[in-house]
Amino acid sequence: MATPEIDISQLSESQQSALQQYTSVTDQDIQEAIPLLQRSQWNVEIAITKFFDGEGPDPVAEALAAQNRIPPPRAARQENLQQSLLRGSANALREQSRPDAAPRIVPQPADQAIPQPSLILAILFAPFKVLYKILSLPFNLFAYLFPFLPNFFRRNSASGTLRRVDTNGRRQLSPADSAQRVQREFAEEYGENELPWGGMGYAASLDATKRDFAFLLVVLISPEHDDTSTFCRNVLMNPEVNLFLRDPTHMIRLWIGDIRDSEAYQVSTALKCNKFPFTALICHTAEVSTTAMSVVARLTGPMEPNTYLAKLRSVHTTRTEQLETARSANAFQNAERNLRREQDSAYERSLAQDRERARQKREAEAAAEAAEKQRLEEEAYAVEMAEKRESWRKWRASKISPEPSADSKDIVRIALKMPHAARIMRRFRAQDSIEELYAFVECYEFLEDGAANSEKIPDKPEGYEHKFSFRLVTTLPRVIYEPEKGVTIGEKVGKSGNLIVEPISEEEDEDYDE
Repeated sequence: MATPEIDISQLSESQQSALQQYTSVTDQDIQEAIPLLQRSQWNVEIAITKFFDGEGPDPVAEALAAQNRIPPPRAARQENLQQSLLRGSANALREQSRPDAAPRIVPQPADQAIPQPSLILAILFAPFKVLYKILSLPFNLFAYLFPFLPNFFRRNSASGTLRRVDTNGRRQLSPADSAQRVQREFAEEYGENELPWGGMGYAASLDATKRDFAFLLVVLISPEHDDTSTFCRNVLMNPEVNLFLRDPTHMIRLWIGDIRDSEAYQVSTALKCNKFPFTALICHTAEVSTTAMSVVARLTGPMEPNTYLAKLRSVHTTRTEQLETARSANAFQNAERNLRREQDSAYERSLAQDRERARQKREAEAAAEAAEKQRLEEEAYAVEMAEKRESWRKWRASKISPEPSADSKDIVRIALKMPHAARIMRRFRAQDSIEELYAFVECYEFLEDGAANSEKIPDKPEGYEHKFSFRLVTTLPRVIYEPEKGVTIGEKVGKSGNLIVEPISEEEDEDYDE
């Protein structure tokens, strides 16, 4: 029966934040991480500890269950002393056979920031700092001139007792740098070797071993111990031991720590190392927990290479089948997780494509609506301008002065060649403006039909500025008479003239406006 998936959206903000922190550290599946966090009361540190060190019985849950549980009626118990002793010995053997959990040492940051004093404190202590440097100059000069005096006084004060070698002067490095230093010192002391060095700290090696369901062989050495050199030279450098450790099918990671280093000292304390040289074989143990890493073998003290290899091989063979099963199950879970992730990704891509198509469709519909609206507005504007033009022509036709008589003074005779009419002869007063001549041509059809004298004369359209769609020109020489204000016909044309009404195209009109 499949376990129902938990909806993340139903979790609170604090629970979602705890889930994100937990998965960023452990990289565990969300559906598996939520029950573990629920059992840990949503405490991220407790959940991470349970993930790496294994999950034991929950005392809080057991106490709550004990409070809510109704005790059944106690039956009469019949047991003799021999059965009690046998049951106690069986429980003791079971507890002894249960492997110890492998501790996970949290490494210290490689570069810890040294807090700098504030500016006010630096200014206050600046005089004392300068005074200290001035007073220390004579003592430094005296120590430089007589470097043998400290050793002389130390020799006299020893009183013949042996002085212990100080190993605290070893520079403390980061876990990875310490592992590389141990590898370099081992090669310098015992020669080049083919041991499967990892080049990582203990915590990183333990995490990588847990991730790959492999074996981690932890070797702790003490340079001050008498058996360390013999163990390293005869056991670790043994060809058969090297061949067993380097075999890729055995999946063994080697980590050698010098107890003078901080991380190695913490590992020795956590593994309860009481004798050197010390070897511990760590692997995943399904009988303890689904995520537990336990110490399945401990080899302490000096021993022969054959004995050392036989003990390692025996435990390794016993645990290999179990690790292969766990590795297959983990690979299956990863495959399912990747498949689910790919399906979710494909669904998101398909959903994104549908959203993009819908967005493009909405934009196309909006653009079509905007274009249709603009077309209707342009058509309405064109109709409105045509109506205003027609009204202006009718109004302007009513304002044109009648033709003066032939015997009037200061008249100008003009012959107009219309585009779609015959030649027109008309008299204008010399003081009339050129615009009057243009208005006559523009409104000629209304003057000819007599519409200008009708009773229904429209008013001048408001907000309309009329533009003439023609020009008046002469042929030889070609002269264009523009409808300028304040210029009379007599000044431009004279006593008489022959003018041609020349239509203006739209392109010429645009160029003329520019």
